[in-house]
Amino acid sequence: MRIKGVTMKRCRRQLAVALLALVAAVAVVLAGCGSSGGGGGAGNTPKKGGTLRVSFQTESAGLDPAIAYDLESCTIEWTMFDTLLKWSSGPGEAGSKLIPDLATEVPSVQNGGISADGKTYTFHMRAGVKFAPPVNRELTAADWKYSFERMIAAPQAWGSYFFEGIVGDLAYYNHKAEDISGIKVLDPQTIEIDLIKPDPTLLYKIALPATFVVDKAWVEKWGKNVNHHPLGTGPFMFSKWVPGQEIDFVRNPNYWDASKVWLDGIDFKFGATPTAAVLKLERGDIDVLGDGLPPGEQVRVAKDPNWKNNIASAPQVAWYYVFMNVREKPFDNIKVRQAVNYAINTAKLQKLLAGQGKALNQIFPEGMPGYQANAQFYTYDPTKAKQLLAEAGFPNGFKTTFWTHNVDPFPKISQSIQYDLSQVGIKADIKQLEQGTYWTAIANQNEHVPIGMNDWWMDYPDPSDWIGPNFTKTSALTNGSYNASWWWDPQCEALWQQSNTEMDPAKRIQLFVEMQQIIMEQAPVVPLYQPMLTTMFSKTTGGVYVHPVWQFMFADYWKSQ
Repeated sequence: MRIKGVTMKRCRRQLAVALLALVAAVAVVLAGCGSSGGGGGAGNTPKKGGTLRVSFQTESAGLDPAIAYDLESCTIEWTMFDTLLKWSSGPGEAGSKLIPDLATEVPSVQNGGISADGKTYTFHMRAGVKFAPPVNRELTAADWKYSFERMIAAPQAWGSYFFEGIVGDLAYYNHKAEDISGIKVLDPQTIEIDLIKPDPTLLYKIALPATFVVDKAWVEKWGKNVNHHPLGTGPFMFSKWVPGQEIDFVRNPNYWDASKVWLDGIDFKFGATPTAAVLKLERGDIDVLGDGLPPGEQVRVAKDPNWKNNIASAPQVAWYYVFMNVREKPFDNIKVRQAVNYAINTAKLQKLLAGQGKALNQIFPEGMPGYQANAQFYTYDPTKAKQLLAEAGFPNGFKTTFWTHNVDPFPKISQSIQYDLSQVGIKADIKQLEQGTYWTAIANQNEHVPIGMNDWWMDYPDPSDWIGPNFTKTSALTNGSYNASWWWDPQCEALWQQSNTEMDPAKRIQLFVEMQQIIMEQAPVVPLYQPMLTTMFSKTTGGVYVHPVWQFMFADYWKSQ
């Protein structure tokens, strides 16, 4: 696993954590907003025209898809770039299906797009797709190959480590080849990808924004400044960037699927705090809260008859959890780890979070294949926790240090956990660090961090994106990985290796169900909760929903005025 890939992934997760500190989903809101997709005064019939105004407190770091992976940049990039495949529109299950984007179909064994041995993928690209002005030329398969290789070679690329299974990828990455031999341009409209071994997740990875297509001449024209002068083939095109204030987009006249684009433009406004953005929205200056609805505004808005139908909410495919370092005493003892699972009152955390979190008693969150709706691995049982501690040789408990960082909600959750542990005899002093320092520390075996808080946000909705970075031998042996418990298990590892080449979807998910069973029995982690995202939109905005993969799909929205 390339450490740079893990590091860049963490950047997106950090911004998602900041987002979580600003958003919540009170039960009454969630109950009333499950079908808020056309909501408010905009009606349910899409209308052409108008400019959507979106508020973000933090300005995008840049709009080069090979490099940018923060929350703001990714959601903005989706409005102007395309790749071979994408996730379908719609909330919940509707938005969790892969569909063609620049490709004419999703490759499968049945349609001849995937070879019988699962090692060769063929993508046929749409004819007549053009780059936005002023480039204006027709897209070819060579453009996708160029864009992909550019991403792999970029020093700050966040997504390159996903594609190590492509023939020739590592040679190219290590500057031992002039191109990636496993990516072949068969003709102007056909791409072939050859793999070292079957990879049932390749199509999900192809749908990541790291593979967005860019124009070589345009990139060379702007050089490093291309991140402030983006150009693609998507529904909108870049218009202007006023640093610290706004980034504006207008409709791309060359877009290949123009009939499904309603807006004339999208303006992204920066600088307003989430609370100030709510006021701007209520007086008509903003249409969508990119940072979500602040907790302090949740109840008021939900009870306001003028605004309660202008809220969209959904659980995020992510989780917050406690890790225990199995290399540090006493957490090398399975009974101690199981005791901690019984000791933490996760129901209390739900109240503490005021609706920002949804109960989770397993490693897979709702929305992730492998999630088991009725699974109950541990319950809050201090008596059972004390019994296990006694059996482990700690009848009077023990002392430890609980690590956390200083950004909400970590501090308040850590304090709640500290109290729960004290009730079973575990005296945990809290060590709180600056956020960046904290991520570096828990990823370093030499820091000997015994126990602490952690979280994980998906790259794509597949359990391999959960197990691989957090519970495998490679992640447990590699400094800079995200496996802060440093746990791995031979039986789980064997199932993991089997899943990496299992092409039968049902058999493959069953392997992950078995992995989860092993992980929860071994208890290197304590699942705490699944975060929620709630946003608000203006009365003149329709089509708003929370996307299960990318949160906001602004190109799907419309304006009634």
